[in-house]
Amino acid sequence: MRPFRKFWLTAGVLIAMLAFWGLIRLVFPALDYYPPEQLLARLERSGFVTAGLRDVIVAIYAGCALVFMTVLFTIFQARWPGRGVVKGFVFGSFLSVIWAIAFLMGWGFLGMSLQAALKNGIVDWVGLAAAGSAIGLVAGTNTKGTAAAISWPAVSLVGLVFLVVYFIGASLFAGVFPSSTDLLRLPSRSIQFLLLLALGLWCGLMFAVLRESLPFANRWARAAFFAFGVFGHSWAWFHLFFVIEFAGVLPLVLTTGLIGAVSAFAGVVGGELALTARRGGG
Repeated sequence: MRPFRKFWLTAGVLIAMLAFWGLIRLVFPALDYYPPEQLLARLERSGFVTAGLRDVIVAIYAGCALVFMTVLFTIFQARWPGRGVVKGFVFGSFLSVIWAIAFLMGWGFLGMSLQAALKNGIVDWVGLAAAGSAIGLVAGTNTKGTAAAISWPAVSLVGLVFLVVYFIGASLFAGVFPSSTDLLRLPSRSIQFLLLLALGLWCGLMFAVLRESLPFANRWARAAFFAFGVFGHSWAWFHLFFVIEFAGVLPLVLTTGLIGAVSAFAGVVGGELALTARRGGG
């Protein structure tokens, strides 16, 4: 397919998928996102909300999410064995599960009902997985090869290191944002620790699947690309949604995004070191 035609076809798919994703919540208002009462009680609504621009900004936000996903996917998908549409579906699902776990943290940290957390996670999984499949269909390639073997001990190590580093990072910034440790995702109860561990394990699984396909031969550069690009952008972008809903939270949500990305980097580096030790060096 010619590059010019491929560009416009991809753009058309993104617009169609954005419309599909938005229509789910528009046609079924019960599936729309509503901030937890705990946040509504203590935070001021943003200028976007008071000016009646929330829906417009949300559409731009969702469109940017799809563009970021497309750009990242096209960077490495040609080296990823498999059919384009399947790879797109898997990648969209990878990112959507990060958001699903983040919604479950809304239940675990912010008092959102479990039903609402699951509902929002499923809606965004449908949107991102469908968009990923469509992007894989038009922009992906069918690549021959064998899927990378998954080292479950390495995945577990990534999850554990992620949890420890995240806890340390959130604890350090708790003094800067003393009234918002819930938005920092600083755990204090068992379910909160378990949710962060689940996020770390998911990070480890994503890296295990994508590792051989990622750019950069240098393992540290590869780990940084994954942690700050693939995983970190999705974690941070999810939390930037709070800026649409509430005023004065940008420094807080950027910090939360950074802590997640740094924790992912630390976890992935730990996983890389474990794989190197297992293979006897290199």
